[in-house]
Amino acid sequence: MFNQFGKSMNRILAVILMSLFAFTPVIAAPLYAGIQIDDNSAGLLFGYPINKTYAVEVHYIKSNSRTEHAGVTIDTSSTGLGIAGIALFPMRLNDVLPYSLFLKGGYERTTNTDTCSIPTSVTLTLPYENTITSHKNQVLFGGGAELGLAKNMTGRLGLDFLGNKRSLNLAAIYKF
Repeated sequence: MFNQFGKSMNRILAVILMSLFAFTPVIAAPLYAGIQIDDNSAGLLFGYPINKTYAVEVHYIKSNSRTEHAGVTIDTSSTGLGIAGIALFPMRLNDVLPYSLFLKGGYERTTNTDTCSIPTSVTLTLPYENTITSHKNQVLFGGGAELGLAKNMTGRLGLDFLGNKRSLNLAAIYKF
């Protein structure tokens, strides 16, 4: 059931993303794209500003890690595909570039693949390898600040909460 739900959600996200690119010339609304890094992952984001206050954003993140102990190796690969609504609150202080505070809320589907390898020297028989894949559908929410760095370039610092995890992230965003 969850696997079918995930496939359906991936299709919905793909249709939304393709719709953003297909209809942008028709409605002459700007899009933005960016690169985001956090504690242990990197990814891409694409957004559609509905107006100066609200936007819809789709993101893809990926991370890899490796743990070795007593001859046992565990390789972990995680990918996340999500969609979020963004609310921007423009701010201005004297003698400071204009910036915005933002809140976001949405959904993310995360896929984790763990591969465990045990060599012959540990098992004393044949080497052992096993791969386990799991999926999670989770609510995403967060907030942070954006600073206009140039005419079409924005920097973003944010804190995201996904399930019981939190991550501090940086993003560079280009507005088309």
